[in-house]
Amino acid sequence: MNRILGIFILFLVVYFGTWILSDGTGFMSAFNQHNLMKRTAMAGILAIGVSFVIITGGIDLSIGSVVCLVGVGLPYMLIDLGWPVWVALLVVAAVPFLIGAWHGFLITRLNIQPFIATLCGLLIYRGVTRGFTADQSVGYQGEFAMLR
Repeated sequence: MNRILGIFILFLVVYFGTWILSDGTGFMSAFNQHNLMKRTAMAGILAIGVSFVIITGGIDLSIGSVVCLVGVGLPYMLIDLGWPVWVALLVVAAVPFLIGAWHGFLITRLNIQPFIATLCGLLIYRGVTRGFTADQSVGYQGEFAMLR
């Protein structure tokens, strides 16, 4: 408990120290606070998922590659294939779930070390993503431009 309290106090010191050093003008503005939350949301969501893996004593090296895979898959489904938003979002939610289930099967049933299983997954999913995009940036256009 003391450790968590110490981290929280450190967070507050950094937060208010930044506020004071920025003359208090722009740092606490609604725009900046919204921007901070928007930019840190993805890291927070990933941290929640990773914490379950770490708490159970495991390791998952493929998280970034899975995020990359679904990150290029969503604009492809929406723009190139013209799928409805709800179908594309359902697929984007199902793919990481199925990948996680596959890794779980490899680790628990086939007794493959988590480091090896997820390292191979990292390389496979990153390779699929790079091949799929031909190493080019994929973005949102048209009516989906606000998702950038």
